Amino acid sequence: MALINIKDLTFGYDGTGEMLFDHVNIGLDTTWRLALTGRNGRGKTTLFKILKGELNYGGSITGLPKVVSFPCDDMEEVPDWKIRKELNLMNADPDIMWRPMETLSGGERTKLMLAALFSDEDAFPLIDEPTNHLDRHGREIVSSYLAKKEGFIVISHDRDFLDRCTDHTLVIKKTGLELTASSFSTWWDNNEKKLNGERVKNEQLKREMSDIKTAMKKNAEWAAKSEKNKNRANAPSKIAENHWTRAYEAEKSRKLMSLASNLQKRNEKKLEEREGLLKDVEREEKLKITGSTHHNKTPIRLQDVTLRRDGLDIVGGLSLEVNRGDKINITGQNGCGKSTLIKFLTGAGQDEGITSEGEVYIAPGLTISYVGQDTSELKGTIYDIASYRGADKTQLSTILIKMGFTKQMLEKDVKELSLGQKKIVMIALSLCEQADVYLWDEPLNYIDVYIRKEIERLLTDSDITLLFVEHDKSFSDNVANKELAL
Repeated sequence: MALINIKDLTFGYDGTGEMLFDHVNIGLDTTWRLALTGRNGRGKTTLFKILKGELNYGGSITGLPKVVSFPCDDMEEVPDWKIRKELNLMNADPDIMWRPMETLSGGERTKLMLAALFSDEDAFPLIDEPTNHLDRHGREIVSSYLAKKEGFIVISHDRDFLDRCTDHTLVIKKTGLELTASSFSTWWDNNEKKLNGERVKNEQLKREMSDIKTAMKKNAEWAAKSEKNKNRANAPSKIAENHWTRAYEAEKSRKLMSLASNLQKRNEKKLEEREGLLKDVEREEKLKITGSTHHNKTPIRLQDVTLRRDGLDIVGGLSLEVNRGDKINITGQNGCGKSTLIKFLTGAGQDEGITSEGEVYIAPGLTISYVGQDTSELKGTIYDIASYRGADKTQLSTILIKMGFTKQMLEKDVKELSLGQKKIVMIALSLCEQADVYLWDEPLNYIDVYIRKEIERLLTDSDITLLFVEHDKSFSDNVANKELAL
């Protein structure tokens, strides 16, 4: 057992004017199976880069063992027999280690790189987003594999995956780091209860602050009136017998002004105290989606359909009935045809060599909104994309800001955005579209759990018609009312 001591860690990227880590102190045990999580842009991958020695930082880090990281390219120093052993533990074909990396599927590459990481028994693995190229079955295999290991840090936004393989949770929050000896879901539930309590307290404090500000306003009016009376009392008068009256009024006004000043100071102190008590609660913005209602109650029907890509059978014997308001989760292992089916239903399948055989009915005039896996189609700034897609710029900007974007990010070229931010742009574009059917193919890759939870709430509260592929089990189980297994 070793303890990584992080003391007074300070770091911020040049030109941003913001500190990701501001004098952070924390200790991490290298035997923990530690989940590292938090909102997009809070510094999870940056912390990994710091631990790998790739970034200069303030403070000190001691007790850090040799570090290996995922994803990785260099596996030449690892003995073949060790990699083979680890691949067997993941029920993966050991022969993939001899094949060129570019010929492997995303899931095969993930398993091979993890096998190489854990073949080095003296190293401490840092694992960044291992689930992005894994189907649900693959995620279950990898999480079971990691649950048997000792000592690593893993970044993931898949709640079920983290619950299966980690025993500690480290959350990067707006106010700093929070460490707990529990699964992610346990931390999340406890945090939600705490936040709800803090929100109630915040509302009470805001009411008290409003009352104090009202009292301060009245006090200022009273002070102004007293000052006016004082000036009137000090004004010269031709009537000598009013001398004592003027002196009395002046003294009375002075005392009132002194009282008003003391009240003002006390109220200012109260206001400052209550402002200091306000908790820094994570911003919670509600998203909305408004689909259109097609006149056909069953707008899509497939009966005994075979789909082919470039003449090769991808999926056969497919039957599907989509009713208005259905939310259908399309499941199956990698390569079984999930994305092919989604692309076929968009009507753009022929452009990619997708053909069908069997009974296919897609209602005439059906409006479809599509979110694919590929973000390379996004070009230019957010406003350029809005113009190209025919989206309302104000609506798109509002949705993106609710999903964590800043005004500066809206003006950037999208090539400067992270993969998670690009996926958020694609979802936001879809939310702007009033469609009869929404087709989403793995929309949540790289997206943090806070936004996942809000999208989950949005979909469960709406009556839109949705077909989606998503390997996040918690999300799929909560959103879908039907499942199509390929």
